[in-house]
Amino acid sequence: MMSFGKIAVFLVLILVQLIHCTRFTAPSLDQTIYYRNTPPDPFGHYRFEFQTTNGITSKGAGNENGAVGVVQFVSPEGIPVTFSYVADANGYQPTGDHIPAIPLHVIRQLEYIRTHPPVDEIRSRRW
Repeated sequence: MMSFGKIAVFLVLILVQLIHCTRFTAPSLDQTIYYRNTPPDPFGHYRFEFQTTNGITSKGAGNENGAVGVVQFVSPEGIPVTFSYVADANGYQPTGDHIPAIPLHVIRQLEYIRTHPPVDEIRSRRW
């Protein structure tokens, strides 16, 4: 079960990522052109969405069990970036085309570890 504090931390992480990705752009007169926020009700349900003139858009919703959302922005290279996220009992799980895939060799190594018994270190060092 996630508390409102944990959900707030996830949202702060998203905003930090947005700031990090846009800090190299030239200063401009960016303004919020759309903003809607429904603060948490007694059951912990909340919802928010906003859009700015520099192309940042974010929508999210959640409750005490987790949160879901989507963030869109334009990278410093001019590439549109979109990612969605789920934050629940399994942790923060972002998905998007800009997030690199797990390399095949890592998947093979993890499968090898899973299918082979652990080594008895003391016994393996005996001559």
